[in-house]
Amino acid sequence: MRIIIETSWDVVYLCGYFSLVVYFQYAIFTTIMYTYMTKLNPSVGPTTFGLAVTFHGVGHCLGALAAAWWTNRRYKAKKPLIAGYVFMLVSNCLFLLADHVPTEMTAPFIMLCRFLGGLGMGNTATLRTTLTAHSMSDDRAKAMSVFIGGRALGLILGPGLQLIFLFFGDTGLQLIGSLHIHSHNAAAFVSIILNLSAIVALFTLYQDIERNGNSCSQRSVVSFSLFPKFRTSILCFPIHRFLIQEDDENWPRPDKLAMFVCMLTRYCQNFTYYSIETLAPAFIMMMFNMERDSAVGIMSIVFFISGVFAITLYSTFVFSDVARKLNIGKVNTASLLIFTIYVLTTYQWPFITTDVAVNTDGTHGGCDYSIYQWCIGLPKTSQEFFYIGYIISFGGCVPFINVGDATLYSKLFNPVGQALEQSLYDVSQIFARVVAPVLCTAIYSSFGPQRVWELLFAQLVVVTALWIAFAHRMIPLRPKPRPVFYLE
Repeated sequence: MRIIIETSWDVVYLCGYFSLVVYFQYAIFTTIMYTYMTKLNPSVGPTTFGLAVTFHGVGHCLGALAAAWWTNRRYKAKKPLIAGYVFMLVSNCLFLLADHVPTEMTAPFIMLCRFLGGLGMGNTATLRTTLTAHSMSDDRAKAMSVFIGGRALGLILGPGLQLIFLFFGDTGLQLIGSLHIHSHNAAAFVSIILNLSAIVALFTLYQDIERNGNSCSQRSVVSFSLFPKFRTSILCFPIHRFLIQEDDENWPRPDKLAMFVCMLTRYCQNFTYYSIETLAPAFIMMMFNMERDSAVGIMSIVFFISGVFAITLYSTFVFSDVARKLNIGKVNTASLLIFTIYVLTTYQWPFITTDVAVNTDGTHGGCDYSIYQWCIGLPKTSQEFFYIGYIISFGGCVPFINVGDATLYSKLFNPVGQALEQSLYDVSQIFARVVAPVLCTAIYSSFGPQRVWELLFAQLVVVTALWIAFAHRMIPLRPKPRPVFYLE
């Protein structure tokens, strides 16, 4: 007996769209949240903004674990996915009302909105579980490219669309009564439309794989060849509970070390990304003696070029067989090495003869000695290496790590029922997103960029060494042999 599961590309592409909807909201709210909070309540500072970001991360963790538990109950993903988009829908509707909240309640109200949005964003783990269940092992890398490509596109479109919303101004357009759509809440209005479209798509276009009942599985084909001279058609029996049980029993225990390395890779990659993204404006102003507007502008250009580079690679993975032919172990190791080289080439080495400009007013560029005692004698790193290395590392290597690591991780378990494992994979990223900005800004303020770069280097070296040392274990899980019958 053989269970044949063909890749459901309609569901895969739907998951790509669902991923775009989720990460579009994450990116666009990250762009406008701080300025909106300070507009509603001028006393709000960076610490309060940091708490709002943390509340979103906590909500994401809880949402991922809850969605995993729900999905694993009956191996169905539709209801958890719908619940996630409903949470984000409610979050966006509340966000539209922020103008009418008392000033002193602005910060708690925004935190509530972001917490609910984080709960909804927990459906990303369920989306990857769905993607795994609907794709064959050979198609998994391409399917993951669709999902992660949707995420990358959402991360670019969110801030890009916000640039258009700036033309609405602070007053904007009247919607209903005293409710206005302006530059700071237009993101919520568009997100409401996107969430509604995702919910409608789930009700009308999405289909779960049928795992029990008295009808054939949506993608399962059971064929027998007991009588060689009699050619029979595909048979359908009420045997799904038996199939699930047999499927579980035929899969060995997953390699926990391989699972840990994949999760650690996701953590390390995202820790590096969020650390440099957070420090980039202040680092560029200090290191290259730039004005604030110039630093933000040039980093925005670098982020955009990096994003376009990444989208191009994801598109290549989706529309070609490149992803299927990747040697995940070698590609991940090479990408991590390139990240390590980037950190080394932008490190402030003592033998560099040029030092950063020192002054007592860092708001106009240079290093403010009155605030940072480490300014004196700090070597100046290469500006070209910082920008070009960022584009190569985050634009060129991240797609390979994202696709390769997520693909291998999904192949470490039984293709069905890995919602809990996928939620833990999400938590590893969320932990990096919550910890990296706080930890690295604290280290930067107290000890300077050299200590931050050393932390990033140490993490990258450890993860790269694990990939090299345990390469023989970083392989997909194979089911145990079982009888196979063919039609003749």
